[in-house]
Amino acid sequence: MHPRFAGRVPGKTPRVTQPTRVAESEPTRREAPVPVARRVGAWVVWWIVLMSFWVMLDDSIQFDEMLAGAGAAALAALAAEVVTYQAAARFRMRAEWLAPALRLPGQVAGDLITVFGALWRKLILGRDPRSEFAEIPVRYGDDTVEGATRRVLLVGGYSIAPNQFVLGIDKDLGAMVVHRLESKDGGG
Repeated sequence: MHPRFAGRVPGKTPRVTQPTRVAESEPTRREAPVPVARRVGAWVVWWIVLMSFWVMLDDSIQFDEMLAGAGAAALAALAAEVVTYQAAARFRMRAEWLAPALRLPGQVAGDLITVFGALWRKLILGRDPRSEFAEIPVRYGDDTVEGATRRVLLVGGYSIAPNQFVLGIDKDLGAMVVHRLESKDGGG
């Protein structure tokens, strides 16, 4: 039965109930207007990222395709900026947080070898992978926008390699809980 018509008795006027609002579902209100320069800068960053994806996916540098990609990236960047502005989403990052990203290609390549080795052992030898749950010590940080951005980057950075996936960050333990398909120490 539809929640707005709960308690309906045949032949009588339905009792209409209003759904209650949960505090988390309330729209976020922006405390202060965002400067135009910051919004333009965010649009430029979105455009660069989206245009990079276009070039990687299209795999062509012909002028007409680059022009189409630039237009598509511009529209998508505009949509992304409008949505993040209206949602009052906040993103604050420090440059030093990007330095560990330089290790990601090597980590992904190494984990691909590990995962394909586990697949080989399963398919050919019939042995299950030696998976594990592990705790990686991390600093949870504060509950500011910068702290939340840092945690998102931590979870994304540790989950991008195919051998491990972050399940969450435990604030009390000061640790990130991960699942590894193939354990690092060779044990199970």
